[in-house]
Amino acid sequence: MICPVGADPTFDQKKCILETLGQEFGLRPFFPLDKRPKFSVRGAIEDIQGAEFVFADLALERPSCYFELGLAQARGIPICIVATPGTVIHQIGESSEVALYSDLNEYRLAVARILSQWPTMPKSIEQCI
Repeated sequence: MICPVGADPTFDQKKCILETLGQEFGLRPFFPLDKRPKFSVRGAIEDIQGAEFVFADLALERPSCYFELGLAQARGIPICIVATPGTVIHQIGESSEVALYSDLNEYRLAVARILSQWPTMPKSIEQCI
């Protein structure tokens, strides 16, 4: 999971949604800060390399999220992106598709739609909608 943790006042609720939906779809979301409290490039690369796909929330346009997204793209990991309407998307790779959400209910629906596509998601660098 790539998401604005400290800057997002709804992060705890989003994390709960991701964990609950992950269980429903037989997936285990991984939150890097649960494993290591300090960011390291080497650790991020290891985490991303072990991922089946990367889910990136680009709301709040955090540079750290874009950095980690770039690492995932460089490793060729399938990527799904969500953001709030009005978010200026600076980096999305080969596709311009981003699932938008306005509130936590729409966030849950967007995540469920993305997870329902797994494991049939493309195994290349593409966004899921």
